[in-house]
Amino acid sequence: MQLIDTVQRLGVGYLFEREVEEALEDLFINVDDDNNTINLYHTTLRFRLLRQQGFPVSHDVFMKLKDNEGRFKEWLSSDEQGLLSLYEAAHVALNGEDILDEILSFATRTLKRVLVVHNKTTNHSISKKQIEFSLRFPIWKCIPRLMTRNYIDLYSEDPSHDPKLLTFAKLDFNRVQKFHQQELHEITKWWSIVQVATNFPYARDRVVECYFGMTAIYFEPKYRRARMILSKICLTMILVDDTYDNYATYEELQILTKAIERLEIEALETLPDTMKDIYHIILNTYEEIKMELGKIGCSFGAEYAKAELKRMCRSFLVEARWRTEGYVPTVEEYKTDAYITSSSLIVPTYAFLGMGTEIVTRDALKWLTNEPKMLRAIGAITRLHNDIVSYEMERKREHVASAVDCYMKEHAKSQEEATEIIWKEISKAWKDITEMHQKPTPLPAALIERLLNYARFYHVLYEQGDAYTHPQLMKAQVASLFVNPVPL
Repeated sequence: MQLIDTVQRLGVGYLFEREVEEALEDLFINVDDDNNTINLYHTTLRFRLLRQQGFPVSHDVFMKLKDNEGRFKEWLSSDEQGLLSLYEAAHVALNGEDILDEILSFATRTLKRVLVVHNKTTNHSISKKQIEFSLRFPIWKCIPRLMTRNYIDLYSEDPSHDPKLLTFAKLDFNRVQKFHQQELHEITKWWSIVQVATNFPYARDRVVECYFGMTAIYFEPKYRRARMILSKICLTMILVDDTYDNYATYEELQILTKAIERLEIEALETLPDTMKDIYHIILNTYEEIKMELGKIGCSFGAEYAKAELKRMCRSFLVEARWRTEGYVPTVEEYKTDAYITSSSLIVPTYAFLGMGTEIVTRDALKWLTNEPKMLRAIGAITRLHNDIVSYEMERKREHVASAVDCYMKEHAKSQEEATEIIWKEISKAWKDITEMHQKPTPLPAALIERLLNYARFYHVLYEQGDAYTHPQLMKAQVASLFVNPVPL
C-alpha cells in the first residue's frame, strides 16, 4: 500500500496503471476488515487507495475510532502520521457517510493544533510543510501534477525514501516538463496571431494560465493532441466570455449570438464591424479543430463541439440580459444558466474529443449532453466556489448577480448565511463526484478521471483566493511546473 501511494503521489502511477489496478483489486478482495484492532495509518491508507480507485469499500471501519460515548478516542491525536492519513481518507466520502464528515472536521482541527506544536518542538513524525500543504490541497482534490511536484520534495526529505524510485520520479517529471514546455511554446505562437492586447484590449490574455488548466486535466505525454485542442478552444472561449461580459452591448450580443447559431462565414455580413474580428477567430478555431478531429477519426465530435459552443453563448446572452436589466434570478434559474457559463459542459466535451476514438464514442459524448450528476457537481464547484471568493470584488462593478446574491434575495439570508449554504452545496458536489467515480463507472475510467481532474483544477484555483481574476496568485505554481526542473 505504501509503495502504491508513493508511486502515485510521485506522479509515475500513470506508467503502472495495470499493476496498480491488479494490486488494489487483490487488496480489496483478500483483506478482512472484521478485526477488533486498528492501525490508523494502514486502515485509512487502504480505505483511501481503494476509494480513489473506485472500489466499493465500506466506511464502517471508522466507527471503531469512537468511544462508547460517541467521542473520538484520545489516542488519535497523538498519532500524527495516522491522523494525516485519516484526514486524507475523509475527503473521499460519499453522500450519507456522516462519520467521515465528523472525521474531516475533527482531523482538520487537530492537525491545525499540531501545526502550533510544530512551532515549539522538533520531534515529529511528519513535517510542518506536509501538513500545511495537505490542509490546502488534500490528495483527492489536488491537481496531480502539483501534488507530484510537492511530494517529490517531501519524499526527498524522508530518511527512509527509496533512492532509485526518487531518481526515477525526478527524471520522469523533468521529461514530461519538456513536453509541456514545447506545447506551451506552440500554443503561445498560435495565439500570438490574435494579438489580444491590440485587437481586444478588454479581454484577458491568459495563455499560460489556460495551459496550466489543460495539464491539470491530463498531463500525460500521450494526451498531447487533446491538450492542444482543448487549449485552443479554451483561449477562444475566454475571449468570447469577455466580449459578452465586458465589451459589447446587449443588442450587439443578440446579433453575435444569432451568428454563432449559424456558425458559417455568410453570417459575418450580419454583424457590426466591432463583432467581425471575434467571429472570424471563432470560425477559424472551430475549422482547425474539426480538421484535427478528422485526423484521429473523430469527425463526428465536431457537431457536439459546435452544439456546446452555441449552448454556452445562449447562456452568456441570458447573463447579459440579467446584467442589463439588473435582474436577480431565483437560485434555480441562476444554476441552470451559470453551470453552463462556468464551462462545466463545454470543457469536458472538448477534453474528451482529442483523446481518441478508442475510448471516446458517440455514447460518451451523448452522456455529457444529458448533463449527468457529475457535470452538475462540477458546475457547482466551478461556479459556486468562484462566486464566494469573488463576491466582494464583483460588488464594486456592474456584474450579473452571483449565487450569493440569489440566495440572499430568495431566502432572505445574510451574506454569511448564504455563503454557508453554498459551502455545503460544494461539499455535496464533491461527494457526488466521488460517487460517480465508483465502479462500475458510466464511462471508461480514463474519461471519468478527466472530469475529476477538472474539478480539482478549480479547487486549486480558488483555494488561493480568486486566482482566476488574479493569476499572479498562481505564479509560483506555474513556475514549478513549467519553468524550473526538479534538481537531480
